[in-house]
Amino acid sequence: MRYVRVLLPLVVMAVMPAYGSIILFNGVDVLPSPPATVVIGTGADDSTAYAFWESQTFTSSPIHVAIGADPGTWTCCTNLPLGVVPSDLTINSYLLYAQPETPDPGSNYRTYTGSVTFSPGENIVGVIISYGHLAGTDSTLGSPSTTYGTSLYYGLEHGDSVSISGNLETLNFKFNVIPGRIDEIRILTEIPEPADFLLIGSGLLALGLFFNSRRRRRSLRAQE
Repeated sequence: MRYVRVLLPLVVMAVMPAYGSIILFNGVDVLPSPPATVVIGTGADDSTAYAFWESQTFTSSPIHVAIGADPGTWTCCTNLPLGVVPSDLTINSYLLYAQPETPDPGSNYRTYTGSVTFSPGENIVGVIISYGHLAGTDSTLGSPSTTYGTSLYYGLEHGDSVSISGNLETLNFKFNVIPGRIDEIRILTEIPEPADFLLIGSGLLALGLFFNSRRRRRSLRAQE
């Protein structure tokens, strides 16, 4: 039993979510640290998008976003569920972007599709998609160590789409990017309250105790 008391906290610590992280991703290279630049001509790839964590535990003032905490699929740039991230939330910001490395002679653009999933309970509260709004929030929500490009060739264009899951933890995307341009969005997530964090942890602990109890009963029956 002594070993169980030692092992279970270690198991819980290992599986507890590290808030401020993308835990699942597809079609995306999640960078371990912010890049020095996000500008046209650097970090290009013909099939893979990039994502990185920009600001950590930022206390929000009202932030206008193109897509609020609204599950569904939204296609740029009409009928977007415009929203406002309210004040005094503790949020993280992430940048997701893609740019072609070589021209596509057939259609003159590259298509990028994929998804990112955030830590359990870390919900998407807003997505910024326009080049002007991206540039306007670089200084407050962007990484202080990253130089961002600002022009009409950043942000999303007609036909690009973003989908947010019902639990607000997963974002799917489809970007059609013309060579010489960058499609990018800024994703804002709310960090769970400490009580929510502890609730998840207690649930994991209870699950661990349940499976340990089952294992002990099987062991005792085997010894009879």
